[in-house]
Amino acid sequence: MKAIVNGMAAAFSIGVAASPLTAQQCDPTANTKGDIAKAQFSMTRAISASEKGNPQRDLQDALRLVENGNDNPTARNFLRGEAYIIYLMQPNTQAVVQRSALGLTNNPTATIDLYAAADSAFSLVEKASPECVPLIAQWRQQKPWLNALNGAINALNAGQLDSAEILAKRSLVLDRRAPYAYSVLGSIAAQRKNSAAAQEYWKQALAAAGTDTTYADVRTKTMYELASAASGRADAASGAAKRAAAREAIKSWQDYLTVASNDLMLADAIDNASRMYMDAGDSASVPTIYAPMLANPSKYGEVSLVHAGVVATRNGRFADAGKLFDAALQQNPYSRDAINNLAATYIQNNEFSKAFPLIDRLIALDPSNPDNPLLYAFAYQGLYKGTKDKKLQKIYTDSLVYFNAKSENAPVKVLVTEFTRRPEQTMLVGTIENKSATSKSYTLNVEFLDKSGTVIATETATVGPVAAKSKGTFKITSAKGGVFGYRYKPVT
Repeated sequence: MKAIVNGMAAAFSIGVAASPLTAQQCDPTANTKGDIAKAQFSMTRAISASEKGNPQRDLQDALRLVENGNDNPTARNFLRGEAYIIYLMQPNTQAVVQRSALGLTNNPTATIDLYAAADSAFSLVEKASPECVPLIAQWRQQKPWLNALNGAINALNAGQLDSAEILAKRSLVLDRRAPYAYSVLGSIAAQRKNSAAAQEYWKQALAAAGTDTTYADVRTKTMYELASAASGRADAASGAAKRAAAREAIKSWQDYLTVASNDLMLADAIDNASRMYMDAGDSASVPTIYAPMLANPSKYGEVSLVHAGVVATRNGRFADAGKLFDAALQQNPYSRDAINNLAATYIQNNEFSKAFPLIDRLIALDPSNPDNPLLYAFAYQGLYKGTKDKKLQKIYTDSLVYFNAKSENAPVKVLVTEFTRRPEQTMLVGTIENKSATSKSYTLNVEFLDKSGTVIATETATVGPVAAKSKGTFKITSAKGGVFGYRYKPVT
């Protein structure tokens, strides 16, 4: 019997917000006088106006006042940097403008890159007054930086790699200390099949993230990307090179497994780590992947527990598999994958009395999938082999034949290929196979269940006409979240 689990994928996503401006032990414009004091006053008005009105005139005044003069260069540069950032925060502002648009009189027809100019001004302040680095960091991570970064992420998810690269690099002009843009650039390079560049960017992302808990999300995601790329290199190799690449990938997956918290990505990591151990010729170490899960299963999600159980099954560790599938079922009593795989494991372990109730539950949820009655057939076959009582052998043989025929002669087969659960939406995708000799249409009535088994949503899909010996597809989407499982009425 083959252990089965649905595959899943996730899009690039990073949670990030602009830094709020807070009080710091630094004031680059303290005790200013003359034009600088006037410029500071203009900047105060500009910052206030940026929230409610148009700060352009005050920004032009501030920049014009600090344009010339050599006194107090730190204050002048700080005010310039502030002005450039506030200017970039205004609607429809271009990154590169003519100097005259900023009220600058020196070389007015020349252009100025506001991102580069802000970085240059702030860098001079940071060099002159290192105690001001935290304050400057807040200005660097204001809306212009955030807009460029989010624009890069959105472009990447839309497959617009050139735009994503431009915007990611633009965000780096303002802030090279945050890891986000490096992670984006790594993903861009990976999609372009430039493995070396991707590796370098991801390493830069990890270095920038360090141990700061603020960056835990991007650090974890980047570790996943590095491990996934390492698996890709092993997949592309052969012979001794493949084994060496697999060993390298194992180390990356081990690192990721220690920090992974997303259930779907952890499940994928378990699959990949297992595959790399096999490619490295080290199947004996496969149980180390899921050992922490056996020790503390309540710490893990249902999907990763099921995947770990499948890995244990493929490795011939059926006792481990049973514990992992059972733990998944404790997390979600209506997980079809957990029920199906645990029943199969009990049959494999000759624990037939435990398997039958699970098969009953499976068929109650998934009544028109003829693969399910085969589990009864396998169980009765096992019971037959375990007894020499002729009467029992006859009963078990009849039961085996009955359920095998029930599976083989089923006129229809419903197969769910995707069950996606989100807090705000649920989606069920699959096929209905017409195994009869005539064309037919089908109605699929689905109930979505919460953890207690209560029906929290119902949906209906019509499929067909489906030609004889052919398949039709269905896709059911519900706006209801918080779903743990599904069941449907028998399809005829």
